Amino acid sequence: MNIQFTVFPTISVLLASILSGAGQPLHATEPDTAEQDASTGAETETEDKWGKFLPLPIFITEPAIGEGLGAVLIYFHKDEDQARPKATTARELGKTNKKPEPPPTATGIFGAYTNNDTATIGIGHSNSFMDDTYRVQGAAADARINTQYYITDTPFDFRLEGNLLYANLKRRMGDSNAFLGVTTSFLDASVSFDSDLDESGGISLVDFDLVDVGLAASLVYDTRDNTLMPESGYIVDLTTWQYNEAIGGDFNYRNLGLKGRTYYRFTEDYVLGLRLDATRVEGKVPFYAEPYVKLRGIPALRYQGKSAGAVEVEVRRRIGDRWAVSLFTGAGSVNAGLQESETRDRINTFGFGLRFLALKEEDAWVGIDVAEGPEDVAWYIQMGNAW
Repeated sequence: MNIQFTVFPTISVLLASILSGAGQPLHATEPDTAEQDASTGAETETEDKWGKFLPLPIFITEPAIGEGLGAVLIYFHKDEDQARPKATTARELGKTNKKPEPPPTATGIFGAYTNNDTATIGIGHSNSFMDDTYRVQGAAADARINTQYYITDTPFDFRLEGNLLYANLKRRMGDSNAFLGVTTSFLDASVSFDSDLDESGGISLVDFDLVDVGLAASLVYDTRDNTLMPESGYIVDLTTWQYNEAIGGDFNYRNLGLKGRTYYRFTEDYVLGLRLDATRVEGKVPFYAEPYVKLRGIPALRYQGKSAGAVEVEVRRRIGDRWAVSLFTGAGSVNAGLQESETRDRINTFGFGLRFLALKEEDAWVGIDVAEGPEDVAWYIQMGNAW
């Protein structure tokens, strides 16, 4: 259940850290047969009557919210088809004309806590129906986020406590890999600052309550061989958000985001990955919703502005059947506008990663990334690809 929380960057820091570990299993689409596929060795699997439960421990290492632990309990609902092939790996799919199955119908509950007293608890659901013509995702969470907001390189500690509701519906366009989507979000929260500046310093930060409501439209084109550890294909996601007092919020602003990922296996063992993110906001934007540079090695919310973007390149090499190593580098940029939050001209990162194929049938990779940014070194426990 790989929900994309792009609505509120502050809360998404925590929820993305949790739910990124709950990636969906990869299954290959087969003809209606119980016979073993001679080309891939895929065997059939009969699901039990009531579906399956999958508990997942989550390790949180995001510098912006500290280090901590969480857990996700996912229930995979019973499939209507009593027999289906066992999952094949992305490499095996690449040698055939098969396509990945749609995301499974799954419901999950999650919770987490970090060493800076950040915590959350919530529930999420993912479903596809009418032969994968429609895909639905939704989540509800109660979160307490402790992190920092920067003004001209000066950090201010703040706490955001509130409830988040999120729902997304996508419809496939014909038989293509393109989807049109609509999304809604609702945040009811309180914000409190903890500034170390002397009261005579002339800077006053007030606490306040807020309601932020948004509607979005998106166009997504996705040809990746799987969503957890892609080896080929690409995804392009263009999404525009509108937040408005007319629909119940306290703010009027717009957010336009472009996301691109492409993967190319140029030898049997090497995969090249390219990533592009670009986001711009206009209007009365709350500080926590300003775009920020998203790169490994940089804390979330560190470099914010009216627009922000990042590019990243990764080369991954398979070692044997169960190991993979990677090297990556990235660069980011920010246009802070009138409220300048960053003075650095160059925002660059680089690092390396290690992955282990923990569950071969599900193509589930786990591992670690270590990255150095402009100010510090950070490490991340990952499930699958970092993107």
